[in-house]
Amino acid sequence: MGRSGDGVDQGAFLEYLQEHWPSGGALTIQEFRAITDGWENEIYSFRMIDHGKGVCEDLILRIYPGHDGVVKSRWEFDIMGLLRRTGFSVPAVHLLEPTGAFLPKPFMIMEKIDGPTLRDMLLDDLNCHLDYSGKLLDIFCQLLVDLHRWDWQAHRAKLASSIPKNQALAFQQELEKWSRVADHGFEPAFDWLSIQYSHMDWEPPCLTHGDFHPANIIMSWNDTPFVIDWGGSRFQDFRFDLAWTMLLMSTYGGKGLRDMILGRYQAISGKHVPNMECFEAAAALRRLISVYLSVTRGAEQLGMRPDAVTMMQSDLPHLERVYRVFQDRTATNLPVIEDFFAEMGFNRDSL
Repeated sequence: MGRSGDGVDQGAFLEYLQEHWPSGGALTIQEFRAITDGWENEIYSFRMIDHGKGVCEDLILRIYPGHDGVVKSRWEFDIMGLLRRTGFSVPAVHLLEPTGAFLPKPFMIMEKIDGPTLRDMLLDDLNCHLDYSGKLLDIFCQLLVDLHRWDWQAHRAKLASSIPKNQALAFQQELEKWSRVADHGFEPAFDWLSIQYSHMDWEPPCLTHGDFHPANIIMSWNDTPFVIDWGGSRFQDFRFDLAWTMLLMSTYGGKGLRDMILGRYQAISGKHVPNMECFEAAAALRRLISVYLSVTRGAEQLGMRPDAVTMMQSDLPHLERVYRVFQDRTATNLPVIEDFFAEMGFNRDSL
């Protein structure tokens, strides 16, 4: 048994399974293949055959690159396990190996959900019916509202270290962290956000996903939605999550989706959501800085896959739409981003 995909040593991986899987011993793996299509984790699917019990199971191997892989893998494993035990629809997580003893990077083994992503179903719905506003979008927004309503208070003792005591201070510290890693040129954005958020009325912290979009929702054979990719989840004002979702959906799927999602979220949650423009500006800046630093310094420093840069470079039209959102919400220009587009040979006027 050799290597596959980006260099996973299947022999070492099988050795790990034989030592750590509950039934242990007489195991083999088949159909091992890479299925990664995002910027961050390396993801593989495989079939594990337990010859002792005469059963097989389809599983996912999720590998964590970057210097924060150990912390991120432990957090994702723990939060998914807790969500699963409390009835939130996530795949089951089975094993975590953060040490690098069997593979060079930390990894997690989890249940594989068979079915299309909600993104695939929305695209089919759009192509067939020219209607992005029906049942599937309701499912999407209902899941996001349900997440933000998840009762973390019942697990306060376990989660205490992850809950911000002062959200205004936590956000200011986040901006300071961004400013330390970003090159000069982003100061106007940091200044604008600091001023706006100094007057913000904060919502109580809740669990946010961090990258909630339709490709991170898998619909099982019985139409049950399962939410994946929890590595960026954290406790904060729910509007950071909602704004990120609105930004991705509108810049990839069309401007109209911004108002559709906000309207559905408000209708389902039964409350008006104020100050979204400020949170959209923060989401747009997060995206701009992430792509800018990944391309100029290397994706691995930000905990992303090495080939993420190539994916980002081919996605510059999306980044230009993100920049326009930032400009619209803040009335602020960032010459460092405009120079970045020029250096990449991207003609903004072509859009």
